[in-house]
Amino acid sequence: MSVRVIRFLAVLLTALGLIPAEGFTQPAPDRQTCATGEAQAVIGQPYSPELAERARRIAGARELQKIEPGGAYTTDPNADRLNIEVDRAGIMTGLRCG
Repeated sequence: MSVRVIRFLAVLLTALGLIPAEGFTQPAPDRQTCATGEAQAVIGQPYSPELAERARRIAGARELQKIEPGGAYTTDPNADRLNIEVDRAGIMTGLRCG
């Protein structure tokens, strides 16, 4: 169940008096676990699945997404995903989490 749905249900149940307002605690916000710091070393190198996987592990991300010009990829935010930007020549040009 999404955080928004849980919050909505909590507000609704509180408004109906079914749960006390002081007894409700909101779920902890999603923490970003991905950090590109040391993984930036791959920038400027040709993309390979092995090198991309190594960058993912170094960044601490659970998922990996290759972003290339004209390619299809998800734009949904995900704090546990490392996005690797690749130019038309196949060179890794940037890393970002999310």
